[in-house]
Amino acid sequence: MELYQLSTKQISWLISALAAAFTFYSPMSFGHLYMADVDEAQWNVDISPLYCRLWQPIPAYGMGLFENRAGERQFFILESEKQVYKSAQAQLAIVAPEWKFNESTQAAGTTDVVTGYRPVKAEEPLPSRFLDALEAGFFPDVKHPGWFDGHTVEVQLSSVNFTAAYQEYLQCLSGLYPANFEQLERTTVLFDSDKYELKPSYFERLKLIKGYLEIDPEVLRVVIDGHTDNTGRDGYNYELSRNRAEVVAAYLKKIGIPESKLLIRYHGEQYPIAKNKTPSERRKNRRTTLRLDKGDELE
Repeated sequence: MELYQLSTKQISWLISALAAAFTFYSPMSFGHLYMADVDEAQWNVDISPLYCRLWQPIPAYGMGLFENRAGERQFFILESEKQVYKSAQAQLAIVAPEWKFNESTQAAGTTDVVTGYRPVKAEEPLPSRFLDALEAGFFPDVKHPGWFDGHTVEVQLSSVNFTAAYQEYLQCLSGLYPANFEQLERTTVLFDSDKYELKPSYFERLKLIKGYLEIDPEVLRVVIDGHTDNTGRDGYNYELSRNRAEVVAAYLKKIGIPESKLLIRYHGEQYPIAKNKTPSERRKNRRTTLRLDKGDELE
């Protein structure tokens, strides 16, 4: 019988192939698929004028979450019960369930994976693409590094029982307030030199503050501080700063904020935020500031 002789090149290729196979099948390189079974898949909705959340529990993993806070963009988030220790890229896909046998899996790009218990937090257009896929009966799929080296996690969201919860979520989005606490916490109203007339350009902002107080009971009051530049006598500037604070407070009371929720203070030229050496700097100091207070120590 004639023996087959392997060349050096063939031997080298065979060794590389065996090494690659060993690495692939090594117990240190494996993954887990996490998803809710058909009989346990459920979608939940958290509704508020300040946020809308649509989420699915994922057994043994955590949950998949669509979240839109007032005044912000929508995000898709994975929350994990275990901490992810490695930053990387997650592979995204739209998977056809087994009953859609004529459809195939579609790649959906990548997104960043960060360390912690929220390894994925992706902004638009990914949330809308995943929501459209779920509405059409498909399963959004995310693959990211797992809990230790060589471990891969694959998470799928199920479209089972999605439609009714999604309609509630859309209704919540339609009533979401246009701004959140961080965006409204501090407001500056500027004035012309030696004036204390409130300009109409600030009316919309002040109305947003009034509306926000109606939906966030944690805000206890609005702290209003009047200021001036260093032009003029101290006594005159003190009265001018009082007028500037009170004209803002008067408008807030006019649009419906109770006087008991307003704390009015005035400081003259005592607390400049600019040096008062140029017209631009003095303009910044001719101001009334508003701060939404949740009971923290007064500044």
